[in-house]
Amino acid sequence: MIGRALLGLAFAVLAAIGSSGSARAADDYTLPFYDPAITLSYGVDRDARSCRQRDWTNKLWYDCSLHYGRVYDGHTGMDYPMALTSPVAASRDGTVIDRYTGYGTQQFGTYGNFVLVSHADGRRTLYYHLAHDGAHVSVGQAVTAGQLIADSGCSGQCYGAHLHWEMRAVVGGRWTFVDPIYLRLFTTNPGRVPFLASYRRESNAGTEVIPQYATVTHWVEFLNTGGRAWQRAVSRGRTYLATWSPAGHASTFAAADWPSTWVATTVDQASVPPNSVGRFTFGLRASAAPGSYVERFDLLANGLHWFDWSRLGSFYIPIYVISHQVE
Repeated sequence: MIGRALLGLAFAVLAAIGSSGSARAADDYTLPFYDPAITLSYGVDRDARSCRQRDWTNKLWYDCSLHYGRVYDGHTGMDYPMALTSPVAASRDGTVIDRYTGYGTQQFGTYGNFVLVSHADGRRTLYYHLAHDGAHVSVGQAVTAGQLIADSGCSGQCYGAHLHWEMRAVVGGRWTFVDPIYLRLFTTNPGRVPFLASYRRESNAGTEVIPQYATVTHWVEFLNTGGRAWQRAVSRGRTYLATWSPAGHASTFAAADWPSTWVATTVDQASVPPNSVGRFTFGLRASAAPGSYVERFDLLANGLHWFDWSRLGSFYIPIYVISHQVE
């Protein structure tokens, strides 16, 4: 937890910004980690007065107390409790403009280890209390939304392992903190992790029976329950359906339409925004000997992160290869 770094910001200024609304673009902000079970412990205090706390819902407390799950006095960012060395992700495309990685965990100093990223919309995001040597990026490096950039820790002024994530913007001619929930700056307010999906349906939910050396077409649909749109025509972050357990193994059932021996297909649609369904269509070729098989698949944001397979519905396809009949 970090106290207010910049005092004197008038609530009226933030209220005017918040009431003006904000269109949520497909490339806006997502939560800076991958585990959807992590929840907010404390958000931004939008009231500059001492012992007054105003949270993202506009609720005002007239006290000096901690309000778990909401806010505490003078808090400039958003706290997310998580285990030490949990992965921290870039919340939007940007460029690293500052970092520090000299503190060990449990050491005290104002910020501790941190990464500061600048974004094309003029805002900046700050990730701190990072682990010792927890920054995985360098100054000047371009980062992609959802990219692993750091490990969480408890460096700096920290009383329990967590990530303090802060958004900054120029307000009234100077840099200050702002509240992304109140300003509705997340693609899915109040924010989701970047990559998450749930199983919906498939062309054959039973066993695919395939004659040896023959090919069948299979499709599966997933609901995009994360914060980032799935893309088909980009290189980094492109959404693949790929082999799993172990990740990226060469499949015996790779068909001619597979981009590689371990990538079955990309998402069919050009873009699948959050709360929409994406379909993945691919062939299965029975190159194996007759018998029963199971092929497991997971989604991958190319070059960034594998999805959570269990939350994906632990997707797999039972396959039964039958003898090829020669006439």
